[in-house]
Amino acid sequence: MLPEPRHRARTLISSWSTGPRRVVAALAVAALVAAGLVAGLMMARGGEPPAAAGEAPPAENAALGAVTGPPTLIGRVQEVVDPATVVVEVQGRPVTVSVIGVDISATPECARADALAFARQFLDGQEVTLVPDPTLPEPAPEATVWPAYLVLPSQQSYTDAALTAGWVSPGDGRYRPGFETGQRIAQDENAGMWGPPCNRAS
Repeated sequence: MLPEPRHRARTLISSWSTGPRRVVAALAVAALVAAGLVAGLMMARGGEPPAAAGEAPPAENAALGAVTGPPTLIGRVQEVVDPATVVVEVQGRPVTVSVIGVDISATPECARADALAFARQFLDGQEVTLVPDPTLPEPAPEATVWPAYLVLPSQQSYTDAALTAGWVSPGDGRYRPGFETGQRIAQDENAGMWGPPCNRAS
């Protein structure tokens, strides 16, 4: 006896919905098995398994060697070489940092001792976050200095502090317009090298 038309419709819909689902499930299982085999073969050959779709490979900075990691690194200031160069201990190793946005080439001789004293008072022994600037060229693989902003736990940037204190000039970087504003503040207030005894002309 033939099924009623309504029952026949339900039977057709049921067979259509379950059949393709079984095929899709089987294909998905096959794809997972194939991916596992590929990853296993690559690891057996000493390689790394392929990254999952949408997963970015870990970033590395050859200039930092073993201390490479995320874009920002945290360390503690060991030594202030000059107002633009600082040695920071990162992951147990000293890293020489060139502070982005800080230019000391125009700091006159009469202000250099005070500029260094300011930098040491501000940074010595401080925990800092080293923040790179993606708009600047990456250091060469053989470079021994890593360019970065230095940011204190209070979120204060050493670059901004040194500029508004009047001890350095603006250097290159993503935020140069802000650096120049900091220098104008120092000039207007006759701070640092813009005041006595240097009275550097703007």
